[in-house]
Amino acid sequence: MRLTVRKAVQGTAVFCSLVCLNILYQVSQQGGTEVGGPEFDGSYRHGRRAQFVQEPPDALDLVKTFNAVPGRRPRSAKGGLDDSHQRANASRSLTNVKVSDHNVDQSKSKGKKHRLTNLGDVYISVKTTQKYHQSRVKILLDTWVQLAREQTYFFTDTDDAELQKRTNGHMINTNCSGQHNRQALCCKMAQEYDYFLQSKKRWFCHIDDDTYVNVPELVRLLQQYNHTDDWYLGKPSLKHPIEIVDRENQGVKLAFWFATGGAGFCISRSLALKMSPHASGGRLMTVGEKIRLPDDCTIGYIIHHVLGKRLTVIQNLHSHLEALWLLRDGLSSQITFSYSQYGDKMNVVEVAGFDPSQDPTRLYSLHCHLFPYFKQCESLYKKQA
Repeated sequence: MRLTVRKAVQGTAVFCSLVCLNILYQVSQQGGTEVGGPEFDGSYRHGRRAQFVQEPPDALDLVKTFNAVPGRRPRSAKGGLDDSHQRANASRSLTNVKVSDHNVDQSKSKGKKHRLTNLGDVYISVKTTQKYHQSRVKILLDTWVQLAREQTYFFTDTDDAELQKRTNGHMINTNCSGQHNRQALCCKMAQEYDYFLQSKKRWFCHIDDDTYVNVPELVRLLQQYNHTDDWYLGKPSLKHPIEIVDRENQGVKLAFWFATGGAGFCISRSLALKMSPHASGGRLMTVGEKIRLPDDCTIGYIIHHVLGKRLTVIQNLHSHLEALWLLRDGLSSQITFSYSQYGDKMNVVEVAGFDPSQDPTRLYSLHCHLFPYFKQCESLYKKQA
């Protein structure tokens, strides 16, 4: 009987020792990292003890963006939602937002809130040549440039004292050729790009000298996109990507999209900076010679093929390659218009109420239709019978 009691006591002691050791082990395991400590990434699952999980870095950014929405009170585990639920709600919230809202300049980008883009943040460059100083540039100066004098620069190939005065010193002689070939066009575009980088502005918008710009609508467009992200806004002239032969790999073809310069295009500063190794300091001309294509195609090649960024198509940009006479309704919401002449046929936007004989290009009529308070509108207006 004594042996049995002794064995029972020994067994109990062994059991108690095992329990104590197990408790000590559990305590030591829980003492590694505190919830919310410097090594904690903010995510955990509920259980007998905190189990730390590795989550993508952008998950926390989603939570921060979600909590940053005006009027929304940040919530934590103590407030009724744990971090995993918070992430899920944030992800759903951002996923359901329209593209234009998600990229609005007022949203957070990389943890910093940006003010809304205004006209002063835009660098508008107009490519022209001496041949068109009077016939084309004069029209632009009489119309839409009046709304963006300080933001618009003209890139030409000769000195012009009269035009230099009218543009308030914004006429830039590139010393490029006046010919309409890829070398001359890329030469001017290269300088447009370099001047934009020096300007420190948010947006680089290229316009041809036969294009009208609805300035308020252009600014409204750019306000929907964040300049700190990579944006290439324009409109292709083809319904398919352009294909070229890869001169470095025999028998291989390259395909890429480009925005036609006739309708105008805009590039965010973030993307423009990424283009620098291929476009700055005259490198754009080198690329143009390599692919043997003009300036707007070269821009598309660098952005789409080299950098792998996509063109965002803006339907409200219109070039002379379209049937412009079909544009009749909703002119005030369009951003750019152009014109061209094929023999005796003019490809122009028809604007009701104005005398076409006084305005063959219809750019004056467009301007007066959009902004009727300008003085020259009185002489162009034709009363309907």
